[in-house]
Amino acid sequence: EISTGEPLMMTVGTATTVGAVTSARSGECEVNLKRPVAADPGTKIAINRRIGARWRLIGLGTLTD
Repeated sequence: EISTGEPLMMTVGTATTVGAVTSARSGECEVNLKRPVAADPGTKIAINRRIGARWRLIGLGTLTD
């Protein structure tokens, strides 16, 4: 379960950036990214969570408006 305020690393295409979750609902969340990413709606996103000293893949998502 993703919680508000949690840091996540997002990989969108070849761009990778870290952000903090601003809103988390069932099956959907909003993330405020530290670096902007340019991508089209519908682009697949890899979502990583910090576990211990490493980033671990926790899921895949789709970019929306």
